[in-house]
Amino acid sequence: MTKNNLSLFRKIFVFLFIAFSLTIAGCRQPGDSTASQEVIEPQDRYGEVAERLEKIIRHEMAAKELPAFSISLIDDQEIVWARGFGMTDPDAQLPATAETVYRIGSVSKLFTDIGIMQLVEKGELDLDAPVTDYLPDFRPENPFDKPITLRQLTSHRSGLVREPPLGNYFDDTEPSLSATIASLNRTKLIYEPETHTKYSNAGIAVVGYVLEKTQGQPFAEYLKQAVLVPTDMESSSFEPEESIIDKLAKAYMWTIDGRVFRAPTFELGMAPCGCMYSTVIDLGKFLSTLFNGGNGPEGRMLQPETLEQMWTPQYAKPGAKQGYGIGFAISELNGHRKIGHGGAIYGFATQLSGLTDVKLGVSAVSTLDATNSVVTRIADHALKLMLAAKENASLPDLMLSTPLATDLVEKLQGRWASGENKFDLIGREGRLYITGQGFAEVKSLGDTLILDGRLAYGTQIEVEDDHLIMNGKTYAIIAPSEPESVPDKWQGLTGEYGWDHNILFITVKEGKLHALIEWFFPYPLEEISEDVYAFPDYGLYHGERLIFHRDDRGLATEVEAASVVFKRRTAD
Repeated sequence: MTKNNLSLFRKIFVFLFIAFSLTIAGCRQPGDSTASQEVIEPQDRYGEVAERLEKIIRHEMAAKELPAFSISLIDDQEIVWARGFGMTDPDAQLPATAETVYRIGSVSKLFTDIGIMQLVEKGELDLDAPVTDYLPDFRPENPFDKPITLRQLTSHRSGLVREPPLGNYFDDTEPSLSATIASLNRTKLIYEPETHTKYSNAGIAVVGYVLEKTQGQPFAEYLKQAVLVPTDMESSSFEPEESIIDKLAKAYMWTIDGRVFRAPTFELGMAPCGCMYSTVIDLGKFLSTLFNGGNGPEGRMLQPETLEQMWTPQYAKPGAKQGYGIGFAISELNGHRKIGHGGAIYGFATQLSGLTDVKLGVSAVSTLDATNSVVTRIADHALKLMLAAKENASLPDLMLSTPLATDLVEKLQGRWASGENKFDLIGREGRLYITGQGFAEVKSLGDTLILDGRLAYGTQIEVEDDHLIMNGKTYAIIAPSEPESVPDKWQGLTGEYGWDHNILFITVKEGKLHALIEWFFPYPLEEISEDVYAFPDYGLYHGERLIFHRDDRGLATEVEAASVVFKRRTAD
């Protein structure tokens, strides 16, 4: 399926999605109950909320071609609605349900951090002690007069690299957690601890390894007994147990040039940061445990005061209402504190969110890579609907965009510029996409245009005669650029590096060397020296570098990008 184009995938998906919708409509009736809880019908005041959300979910699944989607809504100690949509296995025509198992990516970090805080409560660990007190052999190069601590690691303030050299997001060799952590000794801190927020998968892998070493038990086994059992998360695990994998949804990757292929399923060497399996029902139980002050169905998980500490932004000004707490991402929604985390791992996109003061929560997952913008938008609107229902207020509407008319697609195609700012509008199968400032579909929303794609939502475009206005800048159409010649100094650097499942593209654009990493993230590179370049000061890899290694012909055979080695895929 690696070479299937987007059109074929769309036809297959639409056929199966409609077939499943008709089937499920005929066999499910309001009030039906099943011992397996494949569907939890809307409870009490949430009937209209579920009806509104179902319409939105079906619209977004069709528009973004999501193969499967599951959601649960939580009001304090009750899951008030949960169900699945689409197909978890299009080949076998298996429908998604509330019990479908998904990989939840970085939502895993919350459970690892809770495992640490349980030991902090018992006085066995100190958040502010040097982590070398627990891992004496953990020695990344640290040129600063400040040791790394668990508090820094859990709040992404340690200054560590984003990915470890081994066991990283790209590495399909499945090394052990101990080998993954040992590889960090080959790295150097990017920032002085506590000075910058730098999201680090490596950091939470270290946190998990502290649990493994101090408790004398493999991380996955320990975490299951310490955190998942008290929460009654019986369909969740940090390792691919047979009973869980049997219910795992198939997930899909896609690329901006239209390819679609099955997502890889290898285990990361940094399991504590992203390898958990779960269901929206189990994630609902977890939210209920949080809302119950840490007391779960099968025992206490944490004390209420510990949760409050985790829900307080770290290294922030007093009274700060957003940032990273200990594990949890903290923000606001409609004046209420929102806690939770997103997750992204090959083919899966997850959002877990809760409003702690009113005890309302949502978990949602899709099976198409990098669709977190879509999942989060649905989850946030679910919380707004639940808030209104609980307050007996009118339910808010969510405006849904529609594809552009064919004549407008044809009219707007081309390269647009405002000074040094440029983007391309490209027509594809009757739709219009923007590239050069992210990648998204351009759609209609009322009287304006809006960027509404799998990767992003919200930027509006106004059409005025022969000009476009976006982000306060006026753009005019210009002649297409001539293909850029590659300067001699970059002749040996451009090309493709990495794996079939994750390719790093090095290209020349607008007179600069560029990297496209993790399929969707383009970065202009700053030249440090002949073969050393820096990522920009934003995005996934800020503060990190790319180091090219050439052969005696001057051709780069590999590039070490942000501590990960990508081998050249083809040689001239």
